[in-house]
Amino acid sequence: MKTSLSLISLAILSSSAIANNIDVNALPKNHKLTQGDASISQSNNAMTIDQKSDRVSIDWKSFNIGKQASVTFNQPASSSIAYNRVTGADVSTIQGKLNANGRVFLSNPNGVIFTKDAQVNVGAILATTKEVEKLAEKPRNSYSRDELRFQSKNQQKQGEIRNEGVIQAEEAIYLVGDKVVNNGKLHLTGNPEEVIKLNYSGNLDGIAVKNKTVLLGAGDSFTFDLANFSISLTGKQVAGLIENKGAIISNDRILLTAKGEDQLKHSAVNNAGLLEANDIAIEGGKIVLTEQSDIRYGKDSRNGATLKITQTGKDKDASIKIGGKITALAQTDNVKQATYHHNDRFQSGKMARDEQGKILYTADKKTIAKAEQSENGLIGDDGKRYTNQSDVVFVISAKNGGYQTDRRGYRPEFNKKFDALRLPYRDERILEIGYNEKNGELSDIKIIKRNNNLDSINSKIADILEEKIKAKDFSFLKKNELDSLTAKVIEEQKQELINKLGINEKQLSLLSGDQTVKVGERVYTAPAVYLLKSNVTQILEEVKKTKPDANFEDLTLLASILNNRRPVSQGIDNSKTKTGFLNDEKKQIYPLMVSQSLSEKLKQNIALPLTTISTQTQLEIQNADFNHIEGGKHNVMILANNSKDNEATIRLQRSHINLGGGAFGIGSTTGFVPLQENILQVKQENGQLISLYNVTGTSLKQKTLNELLKNIKFYDFNSKFQTKDNQQISLPELWTQFVENPTIQNKNVENANFYTFVKENFKAFVQDKLVTVPTQVDTVLSRSTFSDGSAINSNWKKIEVAKQATNIPGLTAHQYAPFNVELNEVTFQKSKDFIIADGFKTVQLNKVTSKDEIGIYINAGNQRSYFSKETNLSENVKKQGYEYLIANLEERITRGNFSVLNERYDFNQYNWDVNNTPFTRKLAHSERASRAANRELNRAFAEWVGDATSQRSHIDGTKITIRDSQLNSKDGFMHLLAKDVDIQNSHLTVNYARPLYDDFMPKASKIGINAKNIRLDHSHLFVSGEDRLNTSAMPGAAGIFLIGDVVGKNSSIYAKTYQGYSIRTSGKTTLSGESSAKDLRITIIHTGPYPKDSGSVFGANSADYFIEGIGFDVGDIIQRDEKGNVISGTTLSNLEFNIFAPNGARAFKSYDNSSKDYVPNIKVMKSAIFNYFERPRIVSLASNVVTGKSQALTLRDMLRNIDQIQGVKASNLGLQQASNTNLPTSLNQIDNIIQNVSLPEERSEVEICDASSQECSTLPSKMNGKVSVGEIL
Repeated sequence: MKTSLSLISLAILSSSAIANNIDVNALPKNHKLTQGDASISQSNNAMTIDQKSDRVSIDWKSFNIGKQASVTFNQPASSSIAYNRVTGADVSTIQGKLNANGRVFLSNPNGVIFTKDAQVNVGAILATTKEVEKLAEKPRNSYSRDELRFQSKNQQKQGEIRNEGVIQAEEAIYLVGDKVVNNGKLHLTGNPEEVIKLNYSGNLDGIAVKNKTVLLGAGDSFTFDLANFSISLTGKQVAGLIENKGAIISNDRILLTAKGEDQLKHSAVNNAGLLEANDIAIEGGKIVLTEQSDIRYGKDSRNGATLKITQTGKDKDASIKIGGKITALAQTDNVKQATYHHNDRFQSGKMARDEQGKILYTADKKTIAKAEQSENGLIGDDGKRYTNQSDVVFVISAKNGGYQTDRRGYRPEFNKKFDALRLPYRDERILEIGYNEKNGELSDIKIIKRNNNLDSINSKIADILEEKIKAKDFSFLKKNELDSLTAKVIEEQKQELINKLGINEKQLSLLSGDQTVKVGERVYTAPAVYLLKSNVTQILEEVKKTKPDANFEDLTLLASILNNRRPVSQGIDNSKTKTGFLNDEKKQIYPLMVSQSLSEKLKQNIALPLTTISTQTQLEIQNADFNHIEGGKHNVMILANNSKDNEATIRLQRSHINLGGGAFGIGSTTGFVPLQENILQVKQENGQLISLYNVTGTSLKQKTLNELLKNIKFYDFNSKFQTKDNQQISLPELWTQFVENPTIQNKNVENANFYTFVKENFKAFVQDKLVTVPTQVDTVLSRSTFSDGSAINSNWKKIEVAKQATNIPGLTAHQYAPFNVELNEVTFQKSKDFIIADGFKTVQLNKVTSKDEIGIYINAGNQRSYFSKETNLSENVKKQGYEYLIANLEERITRGNFSVLNERYDFNQYNWDVNNTPFTRKLAHSERASRAANRELNRAFAEWVGDATSQRSHIDGTKITIRDSQLNSKDGFMHLLAKDVDIQNSHLTVNYARPLYDDFMPKASKIGINAKNIRLDHSHLFVSGEDRLNTSAMPGAAGIFLIGDVVGKNSSIYAKTYQGYSIRTSGKTTLSGESSAKDLRITIIHTGPYPKDSGSVFGANSADYFIEGIGFDVGDIIQRDEKGNVISGTTLSNLEFNIFAPNGARAFKSYDNSSKDYVPNIKVMKSAIFNYFERPRIVSLASNVVTGKSQALTLRDMLRNIDQIQGVKASNLGLQQASNTNLPTSLNQIDNIIQNVSLPEERSEVEICDASSQECSTLPSKMNGKVSVGEIL
C-alpha cells in the first residue's frame, strides 16, 4: 500500500534531522584529507582550516559548531572550494560561527541544521543531503566540463536542511535536500557579473551574465556547474518540501524549486515569508504562497526583472495557491536609464564599456582588462597611458623598367603569333616611408627602405622624395601632390629620351598609339598592354641612322611612360602598419570594438517587471495584492499550460490588482501551428484517378508509379532465361512486361525506399515467370538508372505521394487546450489592460470592479471558413479552421508600458503577421499599430461578417459571464467575444476625452460585444465621449459595437459620441427586450455637426471629419446563408430605441430593401418603439428608410425624451398643454441640450388650462403665472 505524504506530515517527520544537543564549544571531528592540500588547527573553541590548494576535499566523522565556537576557512581565492563530507550518522548542527572567504560545501545525508544563533559569513555555501566522493580536478582546458553530480547515498532516508539563523554570502547560497526549510534569514549580497566573451581572433563575441543565486531545492540529484557556479536539478523528482517562513534577500536571484524529470511524485513549495530579489523563480508540483507571503522583485531596477511561478507535475494534488503580497520594486525611469546605459555601452563602431563606463580591452587577444578614458587616450590597468596612433608604413610604387619581351606573344588568332613586348605585371616598391600618426598629426617621418634596383625614372622620383623628406616637406603624402610631382619627373624624362633618341612625331605616335596587325584581309588591334616588337625594331632602325648610340632599352623605356602607362601609386602597407592604442614603449592594447551585428544582438528593449504564473492544473489566487512602487509598473501574465484532455482552472478571489499602468493577462501556452492543406496530386487515366509520386534526389517531375518505372533505363543484359512455359526471354524483356503489368499501379508505396520496392517487386515478378531466378537480377538492377542519369540503387531515395502544401493565412488546425477563468471580488486599479486571450472555455467575472484607463479584452477565439481541395482535380470543399487574435500574449501585456507620442501603446515590439510568424522586414511604428488593430480588433468586429469563403463563427461552449460587477474605464475600451455573453446586474461604462493620435485606438470600439447570444439582465452598457475631434472611434469601429442577438431584461444601452458611429451592428443582428419595451432601452446621442460641403457636385467632402457621423449604423456587409439568401440586417423588438442627432449628424443608416436585398436595413417590429431626431440631411439621403414603424421627433419631443431619460419628471397641468417656441437658428451648443436641458428663448407663450372649468389663459413671455397644481414644464 502506497501512502502519499501531506505537507503537514512532511513537516513533522524527518526526526533524524532534528538538531543534536551539542556542546557550546563543539567543533568538527575526525577529519581525513582526501584531496588537495590544507592544514587544520584548533585553539580552544576555534578551528582554522588553511587551504593551500584551490580545491580541497575533507571527510569528517561529524561536523558541528557549538554556540560559542567558530570554524574559519582561509582559502587562496574567492573561487576556491572546500568540500566537507560527513561520513558519520549524526546531523550537522551549526549553532556558532562559520566564516570563509571562498566557497564552502557541506554534505551530510543525515541533515544540516543552522540554529537561531548560527552566523554564517562566507563567499558561497552549499548545504546538502546529497554527496559526491570528492571534487573533480579543475580542467586544464576550456573544452572540458567542470561539473559535479551530487546524488543520494544508497537511497537511504535523508534528513532535512533547515536554517533558523543568519546565513550571509557574497556569491551564492545553495540549500538542497529532500526537505529544505528556512525560518531564519538568507542574505546574498553580491551583484550579477558580466562575463565578456572573445572569439578566436580576440574580438568581442558577446556577453553573458554570471548570476548570484539563493537556491532552495528538492530533488533526487543535481549537477553543479563549477565553471558558472550554478546548479540544475536532475534525476527523479522526490516527494519533497521547500518551505520559507523567514526572509530571503538577494541582490540578484532567488530560486525555490522542487522540479525533477519524473513529475508524478508529490512535491511542494511553500512560502509564508519574505522573498526580495531582482529575479525570483518558484517551481514545484504544489505551490502555496500563504497570506503572509511577501514577494518583492525588481529591487535594483534592472531591465527585465521577472517573477516566475511554475507548477509542474501530474500529481493529483498539483496546484498553485497564491495569497499575500506581490510587489514590483523597479522604478520605470530607472529601468529606462539602465537600458539606455546598456545599449550605449555597445554602440556599433564604438569601443565597448563595462557597467562603470570603463573601456574593455585586451593586450594579448585572450585576457580582458579595463581602461579609464582620458582626454589624451586610455589609462590601462598597468597605469600607463595609451594613445590612439598609427606607426604607418607608407609605400610608393610603380612599374620598374620599360617594355620586356612577352614569351607568349600577341595571338590575334589561335595559330597566328606576333612577337610583342609588355610592361612588368607587378609594381615595384620605390620607397617605404615610415611615420607616426597621432590625433591627425604626423611625426617621425623617415625612409625605411629604398629599392636600389630602379630604372632612371623611378630613381629620379626616389631622389626627389628623399630630398623633400630631408627638407621636412611632406606634401607628397597627399595623392594629388605626388601625382603632380611624378608627372613632372616623367615629362622631363620623356623629353630627355626624345632628344637623346632624336625621335620624330610619327615614330612617337607609333610607340604610343594603337598597335595593329593584319592577318589576311582582317586588321586586329592589340590590347593596350602590348607593344609590337616589329614596331620597336622598325623605329630603332630609323633612329640609328641619325643617332647611332640609340638603343633598344631607351626606346622601350620611352614607350613605357607614354600615355600614363606606368603611373606611380601610393598607399599604406596594412601588414606592416601598427594601428591602435600604443604607449611610449610602443606596446599596443586592443580596445574591444562593437560590430553592427553584435550591437543588434546585445541591444535590449526596455522590459518592465513581469510576473509569470504557469499552471498545468489549478490556480487559485486568494486574498492577494499585486502592487507596484511609486513611479513603477507591474505586469502579470497567467498561463494555462494544460493538455487538451485536462482543463485548467484559474480562479482569483478577494484580490486587489494595482499595476501602476501595467497590464494583467491570462492565456494559453498552446502554440500557434499554421494550418496547412496538403493537396494530393493525381492524374486522370481511363476515367480513373491515379496518384502521382515524387522520388527524392532526382530531377524527375511528378509521375505515376507506372511512369516512374518506365522512366528507368534498364541495364542492357541480353542473356536468355527459360520461362515456366519453356520460352526463352531476357531480363530487359521481362522488365518491359513488369512495367506494363497493370497490378503494379495498386501497390502501396508511400514512404518506401524506391530501390527496395523495385527490387522486391521485380524479383517476385521474375520468380513467377522463370523456372529459376537468375543471380544477375540484383546486379542488373543496381546498374540501371533513371532517364536523367541518376542511379536508382540509393538507400536514401524514397518514393512519396506527391502533395502541394498550401498555408491558410491566419488559421490553425487545432483548437487551443481549453481553460476556465473565474474572478470573484477582484478590484482593478491603475491597470492599463486586463486581457483574457484566445483559448478559454468559460470566463466568469463576479463582483469585479475596475476604474482608471483600463482596457478589457476577452476573446475566446473563433472558427473561420476556408475552401480547399482534396486533390488537384477535385472541387473545392468548405472547411473550418481556428482563428486566434493575440499573436503573443507577453507582447500584448507589455505593449502599454510606454506611450509613444501620447499614444496608448508602444508597437515597436509587435512583430507578427497573419500566420503568427515574425515579420521578415522592419516596419514603421504606424504600420505595426495598424496591423495589430486589424488582427485584434477588425477581425472580431468590422470584418466578422464575411463572404462564403471567410465566414466566421463562435467556438462551441465558450461563454463570458459578468455578474454584480462595475466595470468602469476612462479612455479605455472593453471587447468581449465568445459564443455566449451573459451580463447580469452589472454596469459596463466607458467615458472618454483623450484625443487618439495612433493607428490602433481609433479602430477600437469603446464597448464591443461579439457573441451568438448576448443577454443583459438588469445591466447597463454606457459610453460617453466629449465633444472633441479625434476622441471617438473611427468609422468601422463604434462607440458600442454589437454582433449577435441581444436580449435585455430591465437593461439599457447608452452611447453619446461626437464622431463616427455611436452604435453599430453588422450582419444578422437582433436587439430585443425579453418581454416588453421596458426590458431594453437604447439611447443614442450623436452631437456631431453637419459634414462640410466641399462645393463640388459630389456634395460633402468625403475626407470631412463628420462625413460618417451616424447615430446607428447597421454595417454595409451583406450576410447570406448557404443558399445565398440575404439574412443580414438588424431587427428591433420589445425595446425602446431613441436616437438624437441635433447638430447635423445622421440619426441612422438604413435603406429600402424591398427591391434591393443587398442594402443594410433596420427592421422595427410592432413591439418596438423607434424614435429619432435629426436635422435635414445633406448626404446619404436614401439611407433614412426603416422597415416598420418609426417616429421622427420634434425638437420639443426630443427635449422631453432627454428629460425622461435623465430622470426629470414632467407634470400634467390639465387636459392640454401647449408651447409655442421660436427655435434658435442653430443647435451647435449641444451641451445645453444634454447637460442643462434648456435653450435660450427668443419668444415663448404658455397656455395654462383649468381642468374643472375647462378654461385656458395665455401666459406671455416675461410674465409670471400661478398654478395650484403641478409645475410648468
